[in-house]
Amino acid sequence: MTEFAEPKRPMSQKKAREFIADAHLVLRDRETRHYEVVTQSGTILGHVEPAYKTGRRSGWNGWAAGSIRSSTLPAHPTRDQAGAEALRQWIALATAKPRSS
Repeated sequence: MTEFAEPKRPMSQKKAREFIADAHLVLRDRETRHYEVVTQSGTILGHVEPAYKTGRRSGWNGWAAGSIRSSTLPAHPTRDQAGAEALRQWIALATAKPRSS
């Protein structure tokens, strides 16, 4: 598996969508239910994990996704929706103009 690396930018919307066309969820840790969004070539584009809400008796309340790990990510009702959000975030990163230092 190729580690997550920031894409070369700026990439066109068309190129970014072609790059993610074959992306799918891969279970990385059965115990914690962490998934990665991965292309056929093994490039990791993001992650999906259970979203926990403080004070909930039933534990987690959906799926969080992103290109970074954070406890503040919004929850999505399904893994697939969270995976789509991770891809949307990746496209936004890939197509953004680099910040000047």
